[in-house]
Amino acid sequence: MEPVDIFAHKGGFFRVLQGTSRSQAAVMTIAPGGDASPEEEHSGDQIIYIVEGEALVRVQDQEYHAGAGTLVTIPARTRHYVENPGAMPVFFLTIYAPPVY
Repeated sequence: MEPVDIFAHKGGFFRVLQGTSRSQAAVMTIAPGGDASPEEEHSGDQIIYIVEGEALVRVQDQEYHAGAGTLVTIPARTRHYVENPGAMPVFFLTIYAPPVY
């Protein structure tokens, strides 16, 4: 699999970049005041790494302010939600294991 420059995909809402039968990597950009989607859960784990900006990440009943460099692991079948309360876009890398999309 060829290396991918994630910054080449910055600004697009959601894009799957790579995947195998066991995992999948994607990037997402959320505009100020926006969110990733309604609260959801996946059958596998999801790992979010904030590259730029600040997000509010809700995992079950806990809320976390996540700035650049923050890593959040969301266990399988756990309700979660990501929003951008800031004035700048938030850009993050997310890993799904197993693949979701």
